[in-house]
Amino acid sequence: MNDSLSDARAGGAPQGDAGQAPRRQLWWLRSACFFQIAAFGVAWPYEGVWMRDQGLGETAIGAISSLSTAMLLVAGLGWGVVADRTGRPDRIVMASCLGVAASLAALPLCDNALHFTLYGIARGLLSPPVGNLMPVLAVAVLGDAARGRGYALYRIFGSMGYIVSTLVLPRLLEVRHLFWAAAASMVVGCLPVTRIRSRAVARRRGGHLRELLGHRYLVGFLVAGFFYALAGPACFTFTAIYARELGADPVYIGVLAASQGVIAVVALPLTGMAVDRFGKGALLWLGFLAQPLRALSQSTVTEYQWLLLPQLFHFFTWAGFEVAGVLMVTELAGEENQGTAQSLFRSCQVLGMLVGAVISGYLAEHFGYRVMFILAAGAASLGLALFSAMLGWRRLTATGRG
Repeated sequence: MNDSLSDARAGGAPQGDAGQAPRRQLWWLRSACFFQIAAFGVAWPYEGVWMRDQGLGETAIGAISSLSTAMLLVAGLGWGVVADRTGRPDRIVMASCLGVAASLAALPLCDNALHFTLYGIARGLLSPPVGNLMPVLAVAVLGDAARGRGYALYRIFGSMGYIVSTLVLPRLLEVRHLFWAAAASMVVGCLPVTRIRSRAVARRRGGHLRELLGHRYLVGFLVAGFFYALAGPACFTFTAIYARELGADPVYIGVLAASQGVIAVVALPLTGMAVDRFGKGALLWLGFLAQPLRALSQSTVTEYQWLLLPQLFHFFTWAGFEVAGVLMVTELAGEENQGTAQSLFRSCQVLGMLVGAVISGYLAEHFGYRVMFILAAGAASLGLALFSAMLGWRRLTATGRG
C-alpha cells in the first residue's frame, strides 16, 4: 500500500522510491496541519466574542465552554480507543475535519444560548481527533531520530496557518463571516489526510486505557497537566474577552491571537532542538513555570495594548509544552496505545479547561478579571509543584535511590 504509515513505524531506513514515502507523508501532514490550525485559529478567539455580542454574559459563556469541553473529554478518549483498535486514525481524522467544518458553518446562525449550547456540544463531540490523532500520525512518520526537531517542524506549519488566519481574515471579514472562512479552511485541511494510509495492525492489542492508568509516571504527568490546564481559559478565551472589555477592536484581538502564532513559529524549532539536546523534562518544567507567570502578568494589565507582553510566555506555555508533552507521552505509552495515550493526555488538559472555564467565567463576572488571573496563576503553580515532584521521583528511581 502506497504511503503506508506502517512503513514509517517499521523504523528501518527505506530505499529508492519507498524512501520518499515517509517524506511525502510528512509534507501531506504539514499541509493538513496548516489549514486545520488556521481554521481553529480564526474561530477560537472569536467564539466568546460572538457570544458576548449576542448578549450572553461571562458566566453563560463559561458554562457553554465548559459543556463543550466536557464533550471533548468524553469523545476524545472514545476516538482514541477506536483509533487504536481499528488502526485507522487517518480515517477518523478525515471524518472529524468534515464534522468540525459543518459545526463552524452553523455558528454564525446562532443568536441565543440554546443555539450556542448545541454548537458547543457538536464541536466538542466532533473535534477531538484533529487535535489528538494528528500528532499520532506525525510521530509515526517521523521515526526515532531527532524526533523533537522533526515534530516541531511539522507543528510549525500549524502555527503559520494560525498567523495567516488571525492576521489577515479579521481585516477582511466581519466576525460572523470569519466562521464560514474557518469552515472552508477545515475542509481543505481534510484533503491532504486522504493521501495518508495506515494499516489496521494494532486492532489486536491497542486501546487499553487500564494499562495506561497503571503507569505511575504517566499518571503523575497527567495530573500535573490538569492543574496546568486550569489556567488555560483565563490565558486564552477570557484574555480575548478582556481585551474587548478594555476597548480593543476585532482587528486588535486578531493581532493578539496572531502574536501567539508568531511566537510559536520562532519557538517551535528552538524548543524541538532543545528537547533533543536537553530532554523532554527540562522543556516541560519551563512550560509549567511559565504558565502561572503568564496568568500573573496578565493580572497587572489595565490597557489592552499591554496584553501583548504576556503573550511572550507562549514560547514555553505552548511551544515547549506541545513538543515535549507529545513526545513524553509517546515515550511512556506503548506503540499499540498511542491513540489512546495522546487522547488521555489531551483529555486531562480538557478536564482542567472544563473546570477552569466555569471558575474563570464566574470570577471574571463577579470579582473582576484581575482576581481571575491571580487565582488561575495559583492553580497553575500546583501543576508546577506536582510535575517537579514527579521529575524528582523519576530521577531517584532511575538512580536506584527511590
